[in-house]
Amino acid sequence: MRLFKKVVDIIIKLMIPLVILALMMGIARIFLDLRVVFKSPTIALGFDIMVTNILSMFIVIELLRSIIEYFEIHRLRITFITDAALVFILREIMIGIYQHKTGAIEIGSLAILLLVIGGVRTLAIVYSPDKTKEVANHE
Repeated sequence: MRLFKKVVDIIIKLMIPLVILALMMGIARIFLDLRVVFKSPTIALGFDIMVTNILSMFIVIELLRSIIEYFEIHRLRITFITDAALVFILREIMIGIYQHKTGAIEIGSLAILLLVIGGVRTLAIVYSPDKTKEVANHE
């Protein structure tokens, strides 16, 4: 078991610089895509690219938070994973609505998915092991 933990720690240590590099490349890409905004025939086409790239950066940031949290406490928090999933779904909804490509059924389905994942996140906070320990210690 110790070998497994050491291997996982090494992998996590290698992932952190890669994700930071990916974030920096993403930011650079957003700045490079500014020229597309200026060259596009309409503002809407240029902003489609910008909105998609910026929302994708939020997903990477949420995943980086979960990787760093795992590295610090050696436990994966369900709230960070659900946050990333919620951001991803919201990204898809926003892009679909912004580009006028998402129908009512798809939006309704994604809304139900948001409610379910939001419910899981709420339950994860209410029944968090940290809070359970606090309640047990006070009784």
